Amino acid sequence: MKKYIFGFLILVIAAAWYFTPSLETIVKKVVNKYGSEITGTEVNLQGFKLSLTKGEGEISEITVANPKNYSAPYIFSLGDIFVKVDLKSLTTDTIIIDKIAINKPIITYEMLSLTQNNISQIQKNIAANTASAEAKPAQTEDTASKDEASSKKVIIKELVVEGGEIQAVANINGKANSLTVPLPKIVMKNIGEEKKGESIASSISKILNNILTTASKTVVESQLGDLKSVASENLDKVVGGVKDRVKELGIFGK
Repeated sequence: MKKYIFGFLILVIAAAWYFTPSLETIVKKVVNKYGSEITGTEVNLQGFKLSLTKGEGEISEITVANPKNYSAPYIFSLGDIFVKVDLKSLTTDTIIIDKIAINKPIITYEMLSLTQNNISQIQKNIAANTASAEAKPAQTEDTASKDEASSKKVIIKELVVEGGEIQAVANINGKANSLTVPLPKIVMKNIGEEKKGESIASSISKILNNILTTASKTVVESQLGDLKSVASENLDKVVGGVKDRVKELGIFGK
């Protein structure tokens, strides 16, 4: 009996040694590809390490590039990410992630004009690109894992974002102003559970949209002096129905 147990342990260790680097590579490529396709900008997952003995992983950093014409390099910089995975689910069609904890993310909210900012642009991209991203298979160098990775679904039991900040910048008619406000704690639960698993593209889309919406709403509702004064002053110069339309959009509050 001891002999069989010992043999089983050797197989587990060998599998962990072989499978972990492969899994990390697949995760990195799938996130980079789907994230970039959904946002329309470059998404880069710097590194991912998963312990197959604990089911716990760490992501060193995820960055989401700004759309063109914005000065800041990233709209998102997500560092210090902890992931807890249900190990048994790794061999099934639906991967269950027990928890994702994102600590101290930095979000840049940048205004180019009264009606144009990077958050609304990324959200438009997400709305337009999610369906097409879901329809495309994830391309990886490992042909054997390509079809498997693209067909995987995920359920995320809990996602927590806390300790973040929003760096807001406005540069309108030559007037530049900036402010930094805390990002409220975000908690999302049971993502994909109703459908018994959602695609990677859909899950990424929901998470990014929630964070972006919270950031945008926080800046708008904060009504902190500098940005709001620049906006109000320039709104008074806008003629016709454009002013009313901008206010309807809720870009600066009403």
